Order: sequence, then C-alpha cells, then structure tokens
Amino acid sequence: MNPAIYKITVLMGLLAIVAVSANAQSTSAKFIVPFQFIVNGQALPAGDYVVEGLWWNAVAFHQGKGYANLIVLAQYSKRTQETQTKLIFHKYGDQFVLANAELPNTDSGRAFRTDNVSHVIKAGNTLAEVKPEVVEIVGK
Repeated sequence: MNPAIYKITVLMGLLAIVAVSANAQSTSAKFIVPFQFIVNGQALPAGDYVVEGLWWNAVAFHQGKGYANLIVLAQYSKRTQETQTKLIFHKYGDQFVLANAELPNTDSGRAFRTDNVSHVIKAGNTLAEVKPEVVEIVGK
C-alpha cells in the first residue's frame, strides 16, 4: 500500500474515533437517596448512587465505586421536564418504590414496575387502594 494512502486511512480512522467519542454523552447522574427503596421488587439501601441509563432500556444502580449493584429493565416513559435529572418515587406509608428515572441526555424517562408492591390497605372492614405520595430527588 502506498505510504500516503496508508497515512490518510489511519488519520481518517482516528478522526472517526474522536467524532464518535465526542458524540457519546453520559446518561448517568449522581443521587443521594436518604431512604431504603424498592426497584422492580429489589430492595436497595439508602445511600449515594450513580444511576446510569444503558442500552435496551436497562438501568444500572451503582452504590459507591465499582460495578453496578443492580441492573433492571425499564420501559420508556414521557419525561415530566426536559432538562432536570431526577428520580421519582411513590411512597406508601414508610415504603418507597422507584417509579421513574429521568436521566441526562435522554429523550424519554425510564418507568419501573410498581405493581408488585402492596397498594392496598384495610380501611375499616373493606380494602381501599392507597394513593401514593410522590417524592422526587434531583440528581447532580
């Protein structure tokens, strides 16, 4: 191969790598969650988390440094705000259930299952559905 063509090919490859790297934006954010919470049926302790949007609607929860403590599948949901990064919890009594995550550099939110949590309480002699309190934690 001609040395000039080889150099141009290598240069174009390097420029392509730089362009792809510059275009890739982080979909993770830091959150301080002051209470234990449930995500898709899995309990996570209170603490500092990095929540990261992954491919195929997966969301990773990193507590501390290192590997993800939990990776769950979510569904796309409409964002409540365009720019704010936040976690939206439903509070039932003293139990917190993660309902939605709105992460940076994404067009949609990520909705989590909340149907596996007891939403029903006994009111007198009948069962009544409990309307959850909504708690939001803004990320950094």
